[in-house]
Amino acid sequence: MALFRKANEKIPRRAILGVMMFLACMFSYMIRTNLSITIVAMVNTTSKDGGTGPACTATTVGNSSHKTTELINYGERYEWNQHIQALLLSGYFYGVLPASIPAGVLAEKYGGTKVVAFATLIPAVLNLLMPWASGIHYGLVFALRFMMGFFGGAVYPALHAMIARWVPPSEKGMFVWTMQGGPFGTVVTFALCGQIISAFGWKVAYYVTSGLILIFYALWVYLIYDTPDLHPGITENEKNYIKEQIGTTVSKQKVKLPVKAVITSVPFLVLLWAHFANMWGIYFIATNGPKYTLEVLGFNMKSGGPITGLPYIARLFAGVLFAAAGDYVRRKNYLSLVWIRKIFMIFSHMGPAIALIVMTYAGCDAVTAIVMLVLALAFNGAACQTSLQNHQDLAPNFAGSLYGIMNTFGSFPGFIIPPIIGALTNERNGIEEWRAMFWISAAVFTSATILFWLFGSAEIQPWNDSSKYAESTMADEEKELAELPIKVSPTEENEESERL
Repeated sequence: MALFRKANEKIPRRAILGVMMFLACMFSYMIRTNLSITIVAMVNTTSKDGGTGPACTATTVGNSSHKTTELINYGERYEWNQHIQALLLSGYFYGVLPASIPAGVLAEKYGGTKVVAFATLIPAVLNLLMPWASGIHYGLVFALRFMMGFFGGAVYPALHAMIARWVPPSEKGMFVWTMQGGPFGTVVTFALCGQIISAFGWKVAYYVTSGLILIFYALWVYLIYDTPDLHPGITENEKNYIKEQIGTTVSKQKVKLPVKAVITSVPFLVLLWAHFANMWGIYFIATNGPKYTLEVLGFNMKSGGPITGLPYIARLFAGVLFAAAGDYVRRKNYLSLVWIRKIFMIFSHMGPAIALIVMTYAGCDAVTAIVMLVLALAFNGAACQTSLQNHQDLAPNFAGSLYGIMNTFGSFPGFIIPPIIGALTNERNGIEEWRAMFWISAAVFTSATILFWLFGSAEIQPWNDSSKYAESTMADEEKELAELPIKVSPTEENEESERL
């Protein structure tokens, strides 16, 4: 124990925070995406030609024009059509919508640690009820997914609020990279659930994922504190280093978000769309990737889960390289910060756009399709230097609130995409029906890149310090009033003359 204690004292507290942030994001995505793979084992599948089984591997039965394959028994299957499946897959994101902004504000006011703890515990408990709810009515499943999103959607805004108070600017790229724990959680979820479903059925997948999340919750409560000043185990050297590097960009006082300034800020509005595009790509692949690989390309449950997770492994490791490269360029001052953001947008947004276009014409060539899917998310790993960090540049005082707004706006793809795919594939679930969705996704990525290059910024905005911003605004108004010409009526002019 003594050796462990000494070794533990040598580990920087912000390094432990980074590891736990990674895990928090990983388990947040585990709750978010487990239904994406379990639902394939829970429902009957409709192929392109109206039969059952994957479009690319189904075989003709007798003289029938329909194609069918025998569905493996992973437990009870429900007659939920594509519209119902789309509703259930989007339920989580409907819950995120009203929760993200309050989560950021609460994290800034009361501390991100508590917010993350509740955002982890409650969804894990609700997830245990999914098998029961599925057997009663899909409406209950939707209600549970909504509540999971409502509480679970608080994780990311709270973590961004903590980064602003724990992480020096030169290390933010790597800490924002810890958010890749989310997509990595998709890898773990797809692979783990695929194996569990194949061996024990889909119900067990819910119990295992909840158990792992509850273990993490206990570790988070024990290890993590809101600020360096509150941490009992931090060294004075590390505490002083963090304070010195962060400087005065983050106020120690509880500051109120200048809402009008935020919603009229062009750099922030452009960032909102860039984040929307980033989340569109992630949700498109995370929520519907298993459906495409299993229902269209024809992978089986055992291999399909890990294969669908490959793009997220690529994103994880590519994200490390992009984060390290961006931080290095920033430390060496090779490029201004705004140019770092703009150049990395080519990778994070245009790279996926091109890869998705190529993928849509790969047809049933599963190897090419998966390679393009991997490249799409590998390039998107650069988002840790673009849309996932730019709000820290604009207003570190309001990092939690800004990311709450971004997360709210970024959650829209989560419930926009599934209904579109449901409408496209309800009658015919083939490659041609999915192609339109790939083109739409590429267009969203491209538009975000163009707008950010034209109007994006990396300068700290005047409204980051709300008190100074208010003073400067009042001063400008007073100056404008002073410069206004004063009109004097003839009567007043005569009275003044008489007094003189």
